Amino acid sequence: MAPPVELGLILSLTVRGLFIGSYEKMREAALEAERMGFHSLWQCDHFFSVNPKAYAEISGKGDPDADQSGADQSGADSGPVTIPLLDSWVAASALSRDTTTIRLGHLVNAVGYRPPALLGRMAATLDVISGGRLEFGIGAGWLAPEYAAYGYPFPKPSERIAQLAEAVQLIRRMWTDPAPGFQGEYFRIENAYCDPPPLQEPAPPVWIGGEGDKILEVAARHADGFNSRWWPPERFARRIPELAEIRREAGLDPDLFRSSVMLMLIPERNSADAEAERKNFAVVPDSGVIAGAPEECAARLEEYVKAGVRRILVTIPDVDKKPHRLQLAGEEILPALRGF
Repeated sequence: MAPPVELGLILSLTVRGLFIGSYEKMREAALEAERMGFHSLWQCDHFFSVNPKAYAEISGKGDPDADQSGADQSGADSGPVTIPLLDSWVAASALSRDTTTIRLGHLVNAVGYRPPALLGRMAATLDVISGGRLEFGIGAGWLAPEYAAYGYPFPKPSERIAQLAEAVQLIRRMWTDPAPGFQGEYFRIENAYCDPPPLQEPAPPVWIGGEGDKILEVAARHADGFNSRWWPPERFARRIPELAEIRREAGLDPDLFRSSVMLMLIPERNSADAEAERKNFAVVPDSGVIAGAPEECAARLEEYVKAGVRRILVTIPDVDKKPHRLQLAGEEILPALRGF
C-alpha cells in the first residue's frame, strides 16, 4: 500500500515574495497550516533575499545542476538591496515550540555553510526539542554571491557534490554511533559525540535537494529521498525508476526511497488573479507553476501523484498578505489529494 500523499508548506525561499519576513506572520501561517493538516513546514538556508530578476540572472551560474530551462529572465525592478529574511535554524527552532504536530525541515541546508559535524549536532538538537519532527534537508549549495558575501569558499560543482556525499555519511554516523568517527577527503571526525542523539529511530529522514545526475545518484545511495524544483510529472515518471535501479545496485531497498517536488502554488477563485500573480514570478518555469481555481490546482497535482511523487512542497506567493490562498490550499486542495 502506497504511503499517503503529503503536502508541505514552504515558509521561506530566497526570492522576494516567496518568504515571510516577520516571525509573527510566519507563526500565524504555520499554525494555520498545522490546523488544516499540512504535513510539514520548510525553510530555505539562505542569508539574504534577492528579487526575481536577480534570481534569474544568478540561478545556474553557481548551481551544479540548475534546471531553469524555459524560464523567462524578466522580473521586477531591483528595489531595496535587502529586506528581512529570518535565519532558518533560529526560525525552525522557534516553530518547533510554537507548533505541536507538523514536521519541520530545510530546503535545503547548503553543505558549505557549516561544518557537517556542527550541522549534525544542530539537527539532532532540533529533533529533540521538536519531539522528533525533523526532516533533514541538505544540498551542494549554489548561490555564489552569498558565499562571496559571507566569506565562504565556493569550490567547483564536482567538489561540492563530493562534499555533500561525505557530509551525509558523517552526519548519519553521528546520529547512530555513540562514539562516531569518519575519515573522508574533505571532512573528518573522531569521537564526535552527539548527545542527546535525535529522537527519531534509527535517525531523522535525510532529503537531498537537486536535479542533476550526480546529485541524484548521491541521493539514491545515501539519502531517504530527493527533492527537485519545478519538474513536470513526466520527468518524475522517468527518473524514479532510474533511481530505483541505482538503489538496487547499491544493495538498498528502492521502496524506501521517496520523491518530492517543489512547486509554486497560486490558488485563486478568479483565474485572472492567479495569472496576474504568476507574471510576477516569470523566473519560475511553467512546469513549476500550479495556478488557478482550487479544483484545477488539485487536478494538476494529482498528475504528480500518479507519476510516483508522494510529497508535494508548495511555495505560495505573499501567503502572509493573502492568507485566503493558504486557506484554499488547506481546505480544498489538500482534501482532494488524500484519496490517493
